[in-house]
Amino acid sequence: MENKITRYNIRVIDRTINVLKLLSDGIPRTLTAISREISISSSTVFRILATLSSYNFIQKDDNTDEYKLGLACLELASTYLDSVDIRQQARPELKKLRDLTSETVHLAILDQMEVVYLDKFHTLHAIGMMSSHVGGRAPAYCTGLGKVMLAYQDQDIVRAYYQENGMIEYTGKTITDVETLMKHLAQIRSQGFSKDDGEHEHDVRCLAVQIYDFSGSVVAAISISGPSERLNSIDQDHKLIGWIQQAGMEISKNMGYSP
Repeated sequence: MENKITRYNIRVIDRTINVLKLLSDGIPRTLTAISREISISSSTVFRILATLSSYNFIQKDDNTDEYKLGLACLELASTYLDSVDIRQQARPELKKLRDLTSETVHLAILDQMEVVYLDKFHTLHAIGMMSSHVGGRAPAYCTGLGKVMLAYQDQDIVRAYYQENGMIEYTGKTITDVETLMKHLAQIRSQGFSKDDGEHEHDVRCLAVQIYDFSGSVVAAISISGPSERLNSIDQDHKLIGWIQQAGMEISKNMGYSP
């Protein structure tokens, strides 16, 4: 979409927006690359990046000298999601799923190989045990939500990321071998859901499914979580799997997805 230029446009703001739009594809770039791609001098781009960095809209990797979007952009996106889009589309189904199961239900997205929680409906039981909170983060490779979203990312990128960054062992059940994780993600794609069997938090189990948008891309995930004593055979509970898969499909349809 072309920018609509009017006499009210402020040149430096136009240029700043062009920098943000360029980096919105998720590909980190050096100052030189940004300058070249948007046809603005390096000195001007440097000043724009410095200003954006001071407000945390841009982050610089000191090892590669590459720039990417910062957390302030996520905060703005979260505010937007509070008023429209996936959070609103998902809330009725999340509440219905929580009421059916009486367990904690989450909605999350994937950001830089981490789960970001967008919404949470607390368990109806007296004891919940979940440390998650809206706006919080968790590693993707050892959570049900994260793994089901990783399963639908470019698998070469996923493998390369964990080969470079490694995987912390949170419990005795955490997957810490890259190839084991890749086989596990293939199984998730085959069965249509993911589980977390106490891999991130001791004695907490989770069942998760993916959410599609209108283009068929996986953009989020939902989960049912609870203590192991109540969810002992979570991946064998066909009624529970059916409920969460139905909820996931309804949310996906609300997002414009056509199976």
